[in-house]
Amino acid sequence: MIDRRDLLKLSAMGMALPSQMLAATKSYGPRVKLKKNVVLVCLDLGLYAGNHREGGASCKYMTQYFSEFKNDMTFLQGISQPGLGGGHEVEEGTFTGLAYKDRSHYPERQYISLDQRLAMGSVQETRNKLLYHQVNKGKFVSWNQFAQPMPATQGLNAFHEQIFGETDLNKQKAYIKRERDILESLARNLRRYSKGRPQDADLKASVAYQIEVLNEREKWLKVKKPYLKKQFSESAEQSPLPNCHHNYRLVYEALKHQQSKIAVLQFGGGLTRNLPGITHGYHTLSHHGGYPERIYELEVIDDKILGGLRTFIRDLKEGDLLEDTIVLFHCGMADASKHTNKNGAAFLFGGGFKHKNHLQCAEGKDVKITSSQLFSSVLKQSGFRDLTFNGNTAVIPELFGA
Repeated sequence: MIDRRDLLKLSAMGMALPSQMLAATKSYGPRVKLKKNVVLVCLDLGLYAGNHREGGASCKYMTQYFSEFKNDMTFLQGISQPGLGGGHEVEEGTFTGLAYKDRSHYPERQYISLDQRLAMGSVQETRNKLLYHQVNKGKFVSWNQFAQPMPATQGLNAFHEQIFGETDLNKQKAYIKRERDILESLARNLRRYSKGRPQDADLKASVAYQIEVLNEREKWLKVKKPYLKKQFSESAEQSPLPNCHHNYRLVYEALKHQQSKIAVLQFGGGLTRNLPGITHGYHTLSHHGGYPERIYELEVIDDKILGGLRTFIRDLKEGDLLEDTIVLFHCGMADASKHTNKNGAAFLFGGGFKHKNHLQCAEGKDVKITSSQLFSSVLKQSGFRDLTFNGNTAVIPELFGA
């Protein structure tokens, strides 16, 4: 895996990336204006499977956390993506529906995550086109159309600074100019020395895309950031789970103040840091082996994340934003204790869908509703005409009243 600092340099320069990381590009037509905000939330190793696999709408996670939203949500029970496989590779495939290592086996599918597909195919209408925030460091879940992992903002304070901190315009413009000069120089060299190979075309497209990103970023520098005083102490960052309501709240404020229309909130490793009553590491707990004490501690982690999500949905509803905001909680790993993505859970809120409260996505080994169908449904509800995602174009008809 590429080091994050190296990735920042490579993404900014659009160069020195291995050719196998540059997936074949695809044009999706003219960009659309998003009809909805979209917030994606994930937990790297997934929820405790015992609390979402049985009971349908009466399972523990539905009755304990989301019963008040029965008319505003759909619980997709047993959802998964055939072919995603098992092991820890499925974490990176949470919003792509495809394992990174397997992307070359499916040349007809573009390896891109849902958030990046939304960002790439939409017009920038806010200061930040996309917010990708890791509450604490985890695997990459955001991948652009060139199969490049996108760096995330890590930590509570850095996330606040990104959305509401003061901007040194001269410094930012100088930084953008330097990046653009490098990219344009690289583009000239590519035109001069290109030998017509497929990887040359992909690299040219990658550089052109990075230049376009810079141009959009420079345009939105002119829009003044709203000021939002920090409502959390500096020590809150040292205890990510007990204070994760702050991370959710910052996403809410970003939507409210129109600082972004797309956001990814990820809970990675290190979730047990400064969490009272926890005696094991997160990885050990997720691979609980059926030990009751480990399952109990794993449920404590789930309680913090889902409790924060519940408050976030309440905030959206009370702020009249839920109808205009699609919120999706989804994890690549359905049961970390068995290293499988089969028979997982997804919670879909708001966004103007014709919610069904509960949809059964699998019958035995047969998958009736896939993650890619869910992602294509999000694209449709967001205003996209081309619903292609991971080789799929079908939506979930029940979410649209069919």
